[in-house]
Amino acid sequence: MDEVNALNVYPVPDGDTGTNMLHTMRSALDHARRAEQQPAIMLAAAAHGALMGARGNSGVILSQVLRGLKESYGPEGIDLRQALSLARTCAYAAVEKPAPGTMLTMLADVDGRIGSGQQGTREVLREIVRLGGDAVRRTQGENPVNKAAGVVDAGARGLWILLDGALASVEGRAPTTTAEHHADRVTPVSVASGSGEAPSWEGAYDVQFLITAPSRPVADLRAAMLEFGADCVLVVGDETVAKVHVHTLEPDQIVRIGLTAGRISDVVVEDLDAMSAEHAEATGIVVASTPREPIAVGVVTVVPGDGFARIAQSLGAHVVRGGASMNPSTEELLAAIRQANGEHVIVLPNDRNVILAAEQAAKLAGGTVTVLATRNVAQGMAALASWDQGESAVDAIAAMRTAMTGSHAIEITTAIRDADVDGQRVGRGEHLALLDGTLVAHTDTELTALAGGARSLTQAGLFTLYVGSGVDESRRTAAAASLRAMFPGAEVEVVDGGQPHYPFIVAAE
Repeated sequence: MDEVNALNVYPVPDGDTGTNMLHTMRSALDHARRAEQQPAIMLAAAAHGALMGARGNSGVILSQVLRGLKESYGPEGIDLRQALSLARTCAYAAVEKPAPGTMLTMLADVDGRIGSGQQGTREVLREIVRLGGDAVRRTQGENPVNKAAGVVDAGARGLWILLDGALASVEGRAPTTTAEHHADRVTPVSVASGSGEAPSWEGAYDVQFLITAPSRPVADLRAAMLEFGADCVLVVGDETVAKVHVHTLEPDQIVRIGLTAGRISDVVVEDLDAMSAEHAEATGIVVASTPREPIAVGVVTVVPGDGFARIAQSLGAHVVRGGASMNPSTEELLAAIRQANGEHVIVLPNDRNVILAAEQAAKLAGGTVTVLATRNVAQGMAALASWDQGESAVDAIAAMRTAMTGSHAIEITTAIRDADVDGQRVGRGEHLALLDGTLVAHTDTELTALAGGARSLTQAGLFTLYVGSGVDESRRTAAAASLRAMFPGAEVEVVDGGQPHYPFIVAAE
C-alpha cells in the first residue's frame, strides 16, 4: 500500500482495515467452498476459516460475527435477529475494552433497534442494512478521533458493505455504491505436538482432508494421530464433517487413520519444506525448525523489518513478520506459537492492532501461552533483550514486563494528508514524531521532528536508533549525531531495522 497512515492510528486510508476484513472473508469463503455443500457445514467452515484467517482487530471481530451466524442456524435456516444478537455477544466477548464509534457499537446499535416481528428474511435483512447505514454515519460523531478527522469508522463501514452485499444478492441487484454511505477517509477500530521423531518443519508432509459424517469423535481421531506421532495436529468439526490438518513423515498412515472414521475427501499432501520456503518468500514470515524436545520457554515476536528479525532471532525468538499495514493473521500467529515449541510460550505482538489476533491465537493453541501487550516494536525489543533463556517462565515474564514498562518509542514518519491529530493541526508532507503513539512534534524537517520527540524524554540513558529501509548513510549519520548532541552523556546505538514507512524508530530506555 503506497499510502501509509502517518500515525498508524489516526486517521488512515481504508487500506489496513479493508485488507484485514477482505483477507478474513476470503479465508471464510475458501473454507466454506471446500466443505460439503450443506448450509450448516458451510457456515461452520466459514466461521472456522474466518477465525483462522483473521487479520488485525477488524478481522478478529468479523470472525466473531460469522460465528454468530453459524450458531444461529436451525431447522428453519438462519434467524437473522438471533444471529445479530449472537454476533454482538461473541464480538464484544473478544474485546476487553470496546471503544465508542466502532464496528462493535454499530452491531450493538442495530441489535438494539431491530425490534421483533414476523417479517421474512429479506425484510429483516433490509431493515438491518438500513439501520446499519445509520449506525455507520453515527460513528463519526461517537468516536472523538473520527469526529476530529471528519470520517466514519472503517470496520463499521466494511461490515455494512458485507451486509448490503448479502441483501443485494437476495434482491438480485448490484451492491450499493452511492455517496450516501461512502467515506473517502476512514479510521479503524482502534497444541500440543506429537511425540514423533520428526519436527514439524524437517522433511515432513502437510496432510489435510475432510471426513464426511465421521463415525469416530474428533477427539478420538486427534488422539490417534498424536499417538502415532503426527505433529501440529488439528482435527476440528462435529458429527457432520471433520477437518484434519497434520504434519507427518508418513502421510499414508494419517490417511489410514482417517479412513477408520469414514470416507475422506479433498485430500491434500504437500512437501512441508517446500511449502514453508514458498510461504516465507510470499509473506516474509521466518519459520525456524522446531526442536525435537519442547523447550521450557519459547518466545514469538512480531517485527516489521529484516534487521529487527535478525536481532530477534539472535536473541532466541521465533519471528513473525508484521507491523504497520501488514498485520499477521491469527493462523500465522498460531503456527508461530506451535513452532516455538515451548512448554510456556510468550507472545510479543509489538503493535496494538496485533494484540487481539495474538490473544485469539493463544486461546486456540491449547497450551500455556502468555500475550504481553507490547504496543510498539521498541517495547518488544526491550522485553526480548531482557530475556534470559535459562530462567523460568514466571521470571521471564516479570523481567519482560519491567523492560517494556521502562521503554519508550519515538517513531518518525510523514503525514500523507492534512489532519487534526491529538489536538494539533498537521499538514500534508510534515515530518511527525510520535512518542509511544502520541504526536509530540510536527515540523518541516526530519531532524527537527526527531529532536522534538527526543526532547520529550528526560530520564533516558540509552538510545537505540533503528534505521528504516531506504534511508541513506547521510540521513542515518545526521540522526545519530542529533541524538548524541542532545544527550551527551547517553549511549546511542545505531542498528539497521529495515522497517518500511518509518525512516527512524528510536527505543529509549
